[in-house]
Formats: sequence, structure tokens, C-alpha cells
Amino acid sequence: MPYRLSRITIGAMLAVIIAAMLTACSQTPTAQPQAQPTATIAAPAVPPPIATPEPPPPRPTATTAPPAPLPITPPAPTATTAPEPTPEPTAAATTAEPAAEASGATAFVLDEGTIARYKVEETLARTGFTVATGETTEVSGRIVFDADGGIVADDSSIVMQAGALKTDSDRRDRYVRERTLQTAQFPEIIFRPTSAEGIPLPLTEAGGAAEFTISGDLTIRDQTRPVTWDVSADFGSNISGIAVIDITFDEFGMDKPSVAIVVSVEDTIRLELEFMGSIEQSAALNTDDADNDENADEAAYGHALGDADAPITVMEFSDFQ
Repeated sequence: MPYRLSRITIGAMLAVIIAAMLTACSQTPTAQPQAQPTATIAAPAVPPPIATPEPPPPRPTATTAPPAPLPITPPAPTATTAPEPTPEPTAAATTAEPAAEASGATAFVLDEGTIARYKVEETLARTGFTVATGETTEVSGRIVFDADGGIVADDSSIVMQAGALKTDSDRRDRYVRERTLQTAQFPEIIFRPTSAEGIPLPLTEAGGAAEFTISGDLTIRDQTRPVTWDVSADFGSNISGIAVIDITFDEFGMDKPSVAIVVSVEDTIRLELEFMGSIEQSAALNTDDADNDENADEAAYGHALGDADAPITVMEFSDFQ
């Protein structure tokens, strides 16, 4: 009996030990899965940082949005176009350049003492052959040369008062005024120069004697014809000389004198301009209309340049009886 009790006791103890071991084994694996969830819980904590980087991509996208304003910067190229108006100032500068050229221009201006005359060969019943010569000192004008020595036609003209031409016969003068030149309707003889050949340049440095030609348009009455003057001049502190040209009555549609005492009149008329003048820089030239009213000389000068308001002085002669 006692032996069986001991065996039973031992068996029970072994059973308890085995049960405890089994319980311990079952508890250990159970603890391991609990640790795994803990690791699994830690893993979700890691993704949030990953989610945090994901928002930045939209931020770069927002950063990309500002470049859209950058296309507004192309108006800055418009600002670059604004410098293109700067070329317009350049055009103004170009306009300033002609002004510089104008400042380099010079003008030959007729002075007091200049005489315009005509000469016509005629044969009279009582005196025979003679050369009728009519003269006037009522001459004004200028010839403007640009920086290259060319004539500025629009600013150049020489004007002779046709009604002031006077010979040694009042009867002849009356006939020439009323019939030949018709000075009541056409008071001026005008020469507008356009070019010159052989003239010493620059005029401001010319000296001594010189011969050259000046071409342009000559207007007598209502007829205008191209002509070329032969000029002999002496250059010094002043310029003096004579310009000569031959024209005809027919060329300008004029009537020859036809009266009882005149046997014949040659068709050729010699025109002469015995001139005195000086060279002036363009800056010194003054053609303002206001100045034309100050004195007779400036008035005549303004009229020579085409100022229709400038007064014209015409000499009147009594009829020859």
C-alpha cells in the first residue's frame, strides 16, 4: 500500500511538472505574438514621416506655380522694346546731325554796291549804232552752300528790280518798263542758282582770282529758263567780280523796242551782275520776317528770299516829251 501511494504521488508530481511546463510553453509563444504586434504598431509610426515628405511634392508644385508669373516677365522684353523708342532719340540725334551740317554751311551774300545791268546793241536814226545800257543797284540775294560745297537751291536766290533799270533815255526806259518787261505785272527778275562748277571750296579759305560757272533758273516776266552764268571773281576779305550771260528777246517772249527813232535792235541781250559780297556762316544768317520790317535793306533782302510781304521799291520816271 505505501508503495502504491508513493508511485501515485510521484506520478501526480510529474503530471503537475509537465502541466507547468506545458503552461510555460504555451505562455511563451503567446508573449511573442504580443511583441510582434508591438513591432507592427511601431511600423505604422514610421509611415507618418513618409506621409510628411509626400506633402512637399505639392509644395514644389506650388513653387512651380510662381513660374507662371514669370511669363509676366516677358513684358520685361516689352521693356526691352522700350529701348527701341531709344532709337527714336537716335533719329532725333540724326536730325541733330543735319543741324551740324547746317552749321557748317556758308552763304555768299550780296552787299551794297552790286549793280545789275543789261546791254543791247541797237541802231538809232540820228546817232547810228549804239549799245543801250540799263542799270540798277536795287539787287539783293544770297547763294547758300552746304557743308559739301553744293548749292542749297531752296535758300538761294538773286533778285533784280526790273522797274528800277535806267538808261540814258527816259523814253527807252518807259518803253522797256511798259512793253518789254511789263514791270507793273512782273516787277522782279529772279535768278535761282542750283549748281556751281569750278568754284573754289571751301569759300572761307578761297583767295585770289578764280573763274567758274553758276547754273540755275532765270525768270523774266512769266517765263523761266535754265541758264548758266560765266563768273570771274576775286576772293579776299570780301568777294567782288562779274557774272555774265547772253539771252534773247524771243527766248523770254519779250517784244523788241519798235519806235520811229529805232532803226534796228539786236535779238541778243547781255545781262551782267557786277557784284560785291561777303561770306557768312549759316549761324549768322537772319531771314526772320520781323527783321524785314526794320529797314529797307533787310526788307529787300527778305523779298529776295521769297517773302511776299516784304516791300518792293520801284523807281518811277517821268515821261520823256
